[in-house]
Amino acid sequence: MKPANAQPIIDYHQYVEDVLQPEDIHDSSMVSTATATNGLFIILAIVVSLLHAFNLYLFIGAGLWPIIPILIHLAIVTVTALITYAQYRNGMDVQHLAILSIVSFTTGIFGSLGALFGFIGTVIFRSRAQHFKEWYESIFPTDTVTDSQHIYDSIMEGLDENPRSYGVMPFVEVMRLGSENQKRRALAKMTSRFSPKFSQAFRVALADSSNTIRVQAATAVAKIERDFMTRLERIEEARAREPKNAGLNMALAKFYDDYAFTGVLDPELEKLNRERAINTYKAYLQQDPNSADAWIAIGRLLYRNKQWAEAADWFRSALDRGWKVNTMMLWYFECLFRLGQFRELRRAVLEYGRGIMGQEELPKDIREAVSLWLQVA
Repeated sequence: MKPANAQPIIDYHQYVEDVLQPEDIHDSSMVSTATATNGLFIILAIVVSLLHAFNLYLFIGAGLWPIIPILIHLAIVTVTALITYAQYRNGMDVQHLAILSIVSFTTGIFGSLGALFGFIGTVIFRSRAQHFKEWYESIFPTDTVTDSQHIYDSIMEGLDENPRSYGVMPFVEVMRLGSENQKRRALAKMTSRFSPKFSQAFRVALADSSNTIRVQAATAVAKIERDFMTRLERIEEARAREPKNAGLNMALAKFYDDYAFTGVLDPELEKLNRERAINTYKAYLQQDPNSADAWIAIGRLLYRNKQWAEAADWFRSALDRGWKVNTMMLWYFECLFRLGQFRELRRAVLEYGRGIMGQEELPKDIREAVSLWLQVA
């Protein structure tokens, strides 16, 4: 089995908003050429054309009293109109059927044949038609911002101070050692750009000696929890709309995962959310069993619940599948260390550790720890 080491990074909250976004009017007005109504139209148009042709023969060549072909004509268009109305009541698209009813009433066989050829032309040209979004972008192209321009814009807008670019420890130090004004500014930034990694800084702020800082921190935590509940409602709304959408299961799992790791919630609620996250990740794996993200997340959650034996077995089964994701192996090493299974840890480090040593994107302290175990293994 091919490991899914490099999976695209997806903003799952944005994914939920995309699902809930109303359909574009240009897409909603487009009708598929492969619907049951269109098949009915083709059959009905051929039948109506044949009936009109026969009726025209009766009117011209059979020498019948003219009222008879007229009554037959009215009967044909009446049946066609009733079929069209019935499809409309069932919520089907009837634009071609409506055209057939109108033109066959006014021009008989010529109208029905014209409607049929018009439908065929629509099918042919629609397959070559350009989507409105593509057409719009061809007229108003989106400018591609270069890296240098992005850096310049970030500096001008003050986004170079984004805490996620510089780690979390400075915020903790600000909460411990900074002035009251610095603490208030740090809390404002942590609230507006919240990440679960900021939980330690929030805990320090909640225990601050200044009543003002404690109140601001408590208000920020309440806002964060309220925002999470709003997102939960949006995810559930999207899942109700598309119950078989695997991406929404992943979005819900990541939501519970983040909510559990905020670190500023009630401990029992955090534990409950970890269990919810594990169950939802497992539900997602039933739809996409090759998701490395879900496999790693479940093992990590088990580890955070101090279920180290279960987490080690989970990671071991993933490694037995042939998956050698660096993050997964590091969590596996940690589980073995917590369990005191040092002989198994040495064997695992010898088997997988050398590949980790060459990954310079990993933190230096992690690579040094793996190097130490390689030396004593």
